[in-house]
Amino acid sequence: MSFEEAGQMKCKACEGTLKNSIAGSYTFCPSCGSANYVSDRNAEEDNKDYFNSVYSDKVYSTAIRNRLKLFEKFERVHTLMHRSESRRFSLLLEKISELIRHVGKTIEVGFGNGDELIRYLKSGANIYGYDLSTVALRNFQLKYPEFEDRVYTGNINQSCADIIYSNALFEHLDNPGYFIRSAHGMLNLGGRLIIRMPIITGKFKTIAEAERDINFWKPCHRVLYTFKGLAVRLEKNGFKIQESATFAYYGYKVMSRMLKLGYDEISYTRNPYFALKGLTDSIFKKILLQSLFDNVICSDFALIAVKI
Repeated sequence: MSFEEAGQMKCKACEGTLKNSIAGSYTFCPSCGSANYVSDRNAEEDNKDYFNSVYSDKVYSTAIRNRLKLFEKFERVHTLMHRSESRRFSLLLEKISELIRHVGKTIEVGFGNGDELIRYLKSGANIYGYDLSTVALRNFQLKYPEFEDRVYTGNINQSCADIIYSNALFEHLDNPGYFIRSAHGMLNLGGRLIIRMPIITGKFKTIAEAERDINFWKPCHRVLYTFKGLAVRLEKNGFKIQESATFAYYGYKVMSRMLKLGYDEISYTRNPYFALKGLTDSIFKKILLQSLFDNVICSDFALIAVKI
């Protein structure tokens, strides 16, 4: 995409015209406030490069045990500090889990490392997993050969489903409208589209400030939606949001603080308790403490939308 073409881009959320778009940066929609990333490559190429790399990298699955325990201790404190918000979010996640376990056929699009998919499969859910990454597919099949026929890549199976589920996928798409239209066509009447992802909930003064948030992740996160932008996109393609909830996830706060302090490697590992060059245990503990009082630009978000 040329800079001239980028300058005429439409918002991927509400389809409003973006002004002064620059390749390699985020542009905020003046209509809905969503942040659109402009790239000279398509999202599939950019994301496939990253995920094939990270799923092949042993650092991706190697946590530092004492840092994990310390992170979990501080996370419990954070949850108590935000008890009401945490409870609302947890109740919605519990409802989503119940739906997936008990309502007909589910397709998880973008199952990634397969942690959620395998939990649902072992609980007896009628769920299938789809992912663009051939490495993710191979890793899952090698680890869980008894479920190798439950995952696939290539073209999405067009058979009818009761739920289309995605976690940390929708923000990676260049063409969210196509995804939603496809989901609409695959779902039975009254079927549900369930999405979990980060959305913009906080305030910031400059693009530079926003881009120090861990969720402004170049080039993989193509859109950081506002609730307004997301609702418009869904309604344009035949869905109505039934329930939703947000939570200022503590891990986002920790990773964003690491990024602001210059630990750029966190953008690759994307895990608050993995090893980072130059990050000592004492600095790590200080970051955990300070992050308790940070605000987020992007919060964790989940929704249930019904096909109409």
